[in-house]
Amino acid sequence: MSDQLQDLLKRVYEEGVSKAQSEADEIKQSAQAQASEIIQNAKDEAEKIIAEAQKNAAELGSNTESDLKMAAQHTISAVKQKLTDVFLSNAFDQPLKESLGEVKFVQQIIMEIVSTWKESGGKITISKSMEGKLDEFFLKSIKSDTTKGLSIDFSPQMKSGFSISPADGSYKLSFTDEDFANLFKSYLRPRSNQLLFK
Repeated sequence: MSDQLQDLLKRVYEEGVSKAQSEADEIKQSAQAQASEIIQNAKDEAEKIIAEAQKNAAELGSNTESDLKMAAQHTISAVKQKLTDVFLSNAFDQPLKESLGEVKFVQQIIMEIVSTWKESGGKITISKSMEGKLDEFFLKSIKSDTTKGLSIDFSPQMKSGFSISPADGSYKLSFTDEDFANLFKSYLRPRSNQLLFK
């Protein structure tokens, strides 16, 4: 009887161990399957993140390149504009300033303008720096009957040249070194650009 009990216990024990081993194997296989799925999902997610990052990096690179090209073009345009301005300023600013500082030149321009002035009355404003340099004959010529009462004023606000306006002050024609320089520069800027930057 003891042997039978021993056999029964041994059989129960072996069945329990076998059942436990079987369950352990199932748990192990399930865990391995879940681990494989988790690893695959992680790899898929990593690949997706890497693909997105590469796409973003490519877009950023393309945008940066485009922005750099645009900035380079703007910089080149600004440099060309500045060089053209310097070129034209060297060509006109100082010579015009000197010319409008020469009494005979200013007198000649004023007389040409006044001789074609068709308004009845008005005012001519001359740079204060010219006062005392213009001779009496010239001033009397401006005030003669042909100009119909044009008055002369010397202004410290006017650095060079002169301006002329009708009696009602509805407009003013200005003839300063800056005005002449801007006029010449506006006409010569396109041609200067062609000469400087073929």
